[in-house]
Amino acid sequence: MFKSLFKRKDKVLKHHIEFCMSNLSFGSADVYDELIQRENVVIEESGCTSNCETCDSCLFAVVNSEVVTAETADKLLQRVEEKMKENPLID
Repeated sequence: MFKSLFKRKDKVLKHHIEFCMSNLSFGSADVYDELIQRENVVIEESGCTSNCETCDSCLFAVVNSEVVTAETADKLLQRVEEKMKENPLID
């Protein structure tokens, strides 16, 4: 029993990215569609991420608990990828 409590579990770490459903309709859906295909990402769609002022003013995503913003979908994808590279524990 003692051994089973501390047995190593080889879980693959993944980036956690959250999108607001309202912001998806404003244009971040293109980024969502690109990221959903990647194996190192877990995508969550939220009715509201409590970032309403950000949602009204630009496109955004919450990457590993940090808000990333941009004016266009291409820039948002680029900034999300940059934010993911900042975390060396996740491929």
